[in-house]
Amino acid sequence: MQASDSSNLSLGSFMRRILPITVLSAAAIAAPAAATDPVLKQVLAESAKAPVTGFERALRVEVRPESDKGPTQLVERFTPTGHSSGRWTLISADGKAPTAKQVEQHKKTSAEAVIPGFHRLHLVLSPAPTKRTEVGGKAVYLWPSLPEGAVSTPGGDISRNLSAEATVDESGGKPIISKVRIFAAKPFKIRGIATMNSFEVVSSYRLNGSMPVLVSQTSNSDVKAPFGLGGVRRSVMNYRPL
Repeated sequence: MQASDSSNLSLGSFMRRILPITVLSAAAIAAPAAATDPVLKQVLAESAKAPVTGFERALRVEVRPESDKGPTQLVERFTPTGHSSGRWTLISADGKAPTAKQVEQHKKTSAEAVIPGFHRLHLVLSPAPTKRTEVGGKAVYLWPSLPEGAVSTPGGDISRNLSAEATVDESGGKPIISKVRIFAAKPFKIRGIATMNSFEVVSSYRLNGSMPVLVSQTSNSDVKAPFGLGGVRRSVMNYRPL
């Protein structure tokens, strides 16, 4: 890596390492199976009909092993151009206007990104949950593993090693999924050379008009890998509906 290219490549590395864990599903996931629970069936059916929505996302890196590389804060905007498509715009990096190289790198990286949002939940939570409990008057559903393509990282698809919990709450006189927690119940290997010691992404939703929208995500991971590629990472993403 040449010094003159460091800001460009650091942003690319930052995007590849942080953004993939916010992805809630991939296009290759099969059509969802029908949920047997009537409440869950209702909210997932609403997700299946939901379009992509516009938002501005502020992404902040709180912990990472290479703290001196790349920006620690990004602000980007997603503008829908159709029911399931749109364009990304990089607004700022570390509170400054992005450079031309950063804009170009962001354009390349975001072109491969799956659009996050409520419209993806019916795909991620397509299998029937194995458990339903009541916590504080809210229904909490458990999935011991996720369908292939639900969570992809730079190391590959790790969906089968992850579990999910979804909390269904009442808002605006109807049930909505207010929180989804995707996590690793135990450590697992990635491509036989790295170990995911811990992994957790918590996504929160709230009603915006008649449709739930994604409002925040917190991700935490701890990877043991050779060549200094592992380490602890934590990032926080806040979404402002547009």
